[in-house]
Amino acid sequence: MTDTFLIGAGFSRAVCTRMPTMRELYSLLEPLIGTADGFSREAYEYAAGNVETLLSYYAIPNPHDDDVELLRKQRVTRLLEIGIGAVIQDREERGATDGLNPQGARLVAQWHKNRCHVLTTNYDTLVERIAEEFEDPDQQGGTINLRYEDIYPIPIDRARAREVVVMFGSEYPDTFSLYKLHGSANWFKSASQIQFDPIYGLSNQELRDGTHQKFIADKRRFIVPPVYDKSSLLNHESIRNLWWQAKQHALRPADNLYVIGYSLPETDAAMHNLLWEGTRDSEHSNQGRKSLYVIDNDENSLSRYATKLGRYYDIKDCYVGGDGAFDRFVEDYVGE
Repeated sequence: MTDTFLIGAGFSRAVCTRMPTMRELYSLLEPLIGTADGFSREAYEYAAGNVETLLSYYAIPNPHDDDVELLRKQRVTRLLEIGIGAVIQDREERGATDGLNPQGARLVAQWHKNRCHVLTTNYDTLVERIAEEFEDPDQQGGTINLRYEDIYPIPIDRARAREVVVMFGSEYPDTFSLYKLHGSANWFKSASQIQFDPIYGLSNQELRDGTHQKFIADKRRFIVPPVYDKSSLLNHESIRNLWWQAKQHALRPADNLYVIGYSLPETDAAMHNLLWEGTRDSEHSNQGRKSLYVIDNDENSLSRYATKLGRYYDIKDCYVGGDGAFDRFVEDYVGE
């Protein structure tokens, strides 16, 4: 049996209680950039607490925008990206200090054991942080430690390598694959709109170390904001390849899809299409519908999946509703 996972903000909050909700993120962004040149108080009030509306206004050009307005919106969009990254990094660090939910580490260990495919819409690096602490015995009597470059299906250049040639000991162990479909707080790209330049990464330890900031000082944090239309923001060739791999290698061969804390918002058309495309596999067409397990405290999530994808997946509701849905699922999935 092949298991694939899709994790959203609910997963992050189950592992780290300090991670903000989208409405909390909205309120935290205003004091970070509210006094910046080009930021519109009227646009902030118009968005009325909805991060998607706010970022859509700035990140997606309108036909009526003149050249000056486009430059203004581009500047504010980049400030919002910096703000999102700063909030997430701060909350993640504070949450790690408080202590993460140990069920998260149990699930990551099971992902490694089963060589799972894990799709995520999150920018945080909680999975990478847990993986860095993971130790698995190897055949030579030593242990395997996972680095972020081991688990990403696309090449991410270490930012430190921009200054010197750095040799790393990774042997790319056979482990789970983490598809960060919306980018990541530890990814950085060219500040210009180049679609073919490398994506640079920093480990959690390097992100905390101020001396490493010089390696990404001229770069832009690579996160795709949660806007209505992502098409213009997903043109980087590595990200396009990542989405293609998610469809071909993670979704289509899967027997079971476990969705943890992702609410399937109506605005995320790209994810809707990906999940539908993931069922269109002629090699498995005679095996019936795939099972899709919704793991979420919010019972409303189930109806969204049933309405949108019920024709294509066999929707399972055994981990929906009530507090502790994530912990209940991990107990059953991992077992003793």
